Order: sequence, then C-alpha cells, then structure tokens
Amino acid sequence: MYCLDGPHRAGLVTAGVRLKVLAPGSTAVPDAVRPVASAGRGGGGPLTLQQWAERREDDFGRACSALMAAASESPGTAAQDDGGGGWLTDFLKQLPLLAAGALLTLGGQASERLSAERRQFRQQLGGDESAYRTAVHNYLAAYETDERAEHTAVRAARTALAGTLNRVPGPRARREAARAAADTLPLAQPLRGDRDGYLLDTEGRVEYAEEQRSAMEDRLRLISELNRSKLYWSWRTVRDRITRRDTAGAAV
Repeated sequence: MYCLDGPHRAGLVTAGVRLKVLAPGSTAVPDAVRPVASAGRGGGGPLTLQQWAERREDDFGRACSALMAAASESPGTAAQDDGGGGWLTDFLKQLPLLAAGALLTLGGQASERLSAERRQFRQQLGGDESAYRTAVHNYLAAYETDERAEHTAVRAARTALAGTLNRVPGPRARREAARAAADTLPLAQPLRGDRDGYLLDTEGRVEYAEEQRSAMEDRLRLISELNRSKLYWSWRTVRDRITRRDTAGAAV
C-alpha cells in the first residue's frame, strides 16, 4: 500500500528501473511500466503499477522493499555549504544520494533473497501436494479391491504436506487458510471395511473411495488458492479483521 501511494509511485518506478526489473522509459505519470523479461516470462506491457504488482509479485516486492528501505534508513540532509568549497563540502552534498543508492542496492539484494526463498517454498509445497495426491490415488485404488490396503504412504505424504502448510507465511488470512487446510486433509487414518454399521462389498468400497477422491481434490483446490498475490491476502486479512470486530460489537 505504501509503494502504490501517489507520492511514492515515481520512486517505485525509479527503483524498479535501477534494479532492472522495469525497462527504461517506464513512468508513474502516466501510469505505464514495462516489466523486463525474466525466466519463463516475456517482458510484456505496458501495465499499470497495480497490474504490475499483481502479475509480477516478486519483481514488485523487490522494488517496493528497496524503496521502503531507502525511505526509512537514509540519513538526513548533509551539512549546508558554508562557502568555503573544497572536496569535503562536495562529498557531504553527495552523501545522501550515495547512501540512498547503497540502500537501494542492499534492499534489492534482500528482496532477491526473499524472492528466491518464496520460490523454493512454492516448489516444496507443490511437490508435497503432488506426492500426497499420488499416494491417495494409489491407496484408494488398492482399497477398492482390498479393505486392508497399505496406508503407510498416505500417512507419510499427508504428514509432510501438513507440515509444509503449517509453515506458510503471512498475511494472517493466508496463514489461517493454510492451517485449516492442513487440519482437514482427508485420510488421516486408513478406511474401514464397514460404514454406518454395514460391511462394504466391492461396490460399496468403490463408492466410498470415490467420495474420498472428491474430498481430496476439493481440499487441494483450496491449497492452490494460497499462491494468490500478497495484495489479495492482505485485503482478506483486513476484511476478516473488520468482520471479527463487527461480530464482537454485535455480541456485546
């Protein structure tokens, strides 16, 4: 929200060009930026700053982090020239610009490291999700013909996926959604050979297994929502906070 605020948009574009995630010629007024091509993506554009933030979250995050770092940590204006001139006076005049440039570089490096960590985490989540889906499908296929089918692989894959979901970072709404998904993953225990007091024949087990497949796919679709942009989850967090406050007020 800070970086997309009107007074900071020009600085955001400047930071993006310096970090080489926006092409030269990108402007805040008019609102038109051209993202630089990256691995797996073309350059594209022109986009509005809002569109850039949503479609290139990692690049936007780098530029925004660098801008905020420079704004919060840059030193005050250097001492005024006392008329004496000389190299020291010139150096002091340039010091704020030098410091701001250094902070932009450091902010960009920190943002790049965070982006790499986010990509690695997404890959791990995707791998754990795929392993869980495969284990469930194999188990249910075996259960349809044998109620004593081996469940160990499902338990291990479910535990791994739940552990990764419990480490999903904020905003708060995303953390809560991830933990809810982890708690409700199907097949924590092997399926029984009976249901509602009746023994299941082959046809009954096939029907039961299909229900479990549907439940699993529904849950995994919710997990895929976790990859939506940080702006979306920030909005959800604010909305949920307002809802909880209004509910508490109504209860009182």
